[in-house]
Amino acid sequence: MHRKSLLLVITAFVMLILSNISLLDNSHASIPFIFEKTNTFVMEMKNEENINYYVVKLYSNQTIYIDEIYVKIEAEQAGTQWLSTNKFLIINFESNKSLMPPEFYLMMGKWLEWYLQIDIGKFNLTLNHLEEKVVNGTATHTLHNLSLPAGIWYLIVIKAPTTKCKITTYINGTNAEIEGVSHGSTTFLIENEDFWAKFNLKTSLFSIIYEGRKTIYINNTFIGFPYFNLGTGIASLEYETPHGEERKCKVWSIFRNMNVSDDSDFYPYMPIIGGKGKWMFRASLIGMGLGNAIDILGADIILP
Repeated sequence: MHRKSLLLVITAFVMLILSNISLLDNSHASIPFIFEKTNTFVMEMKNEENINYYVVKLYSNQTIYIDEIYVKIEAEQAGTQWLSTNKFLIINFESNKSLMPPEFYLMMGKWLEWYLQIDIGKFNLTLNHLEEKVVNGTATHTLHNLSLPAGIWYLIVIKAPTTKCKITTYINGTNAEIEGVSHGSTTFLIENEDFWAKFNLKTSLFSIIYEGRKTIYINNTFIGFPYFNLGTGIASLEYETPHGEERKCKVWSIFRNMNVSDDSDFYPYMPIIGGKGKWMFRASLIGMGLGNAIDILGADIILP
């Protein structure tokens, strides 16, 4: 009898070990970790090294109240890009209402970096003297005492292309339901040198883009943010959606006092959102001063 009892105990112990091993193996799956306690949600990815966009879907049939949203982005960025930035957006796609807190972005160009591309007639030339840079940093965003109309809202966090990135989101004190989370590594950054132009010169103090063009293909939902960085000069950006809709934005600046033309259809730093397919961008720029550029921070995101 004692032997049978001992055998049962040993069998149960072995089964427990095997079940724990199975649980440890499953912990490597790419699923979001959501911890909930007293209307507080903490969302982060476990065992993922490079998640540079994150979307949280919130819903309530009543007015949504949120005591605090805190987002922490820990990232390593490597490449020749000059712009280092991230975006934090809360948006309702049905009403087209959105909330976007102020951001801090960094231009990392060096004095002796330059890029030249010419495509006029049979003359074609590209000279690239942009330097590889590695930047590590942590950014945080905090919002307090939010009140949002009833409905479906999306909290979207996007970080410029990274080699390593971890995004952690805290939502404290809310009556909303978390209906889904999605994430990925499909952010991108379009800078001056990514536009194929008749003439494209990028330096730390003087830049020109003459009839620049760039085409991208989106598989899911496109969200992008246009940046205009001008000392003294003029710039324009136009885009065409997969459905053939065209929009444009024209700006001019004197000593970094930037103005937007009255006939513009969209505005700098505000989101451009649309569906899958081919997106075409056209850019022109002439600017003097530090770091003159047209940039587009974007992502091909899956909505939860």
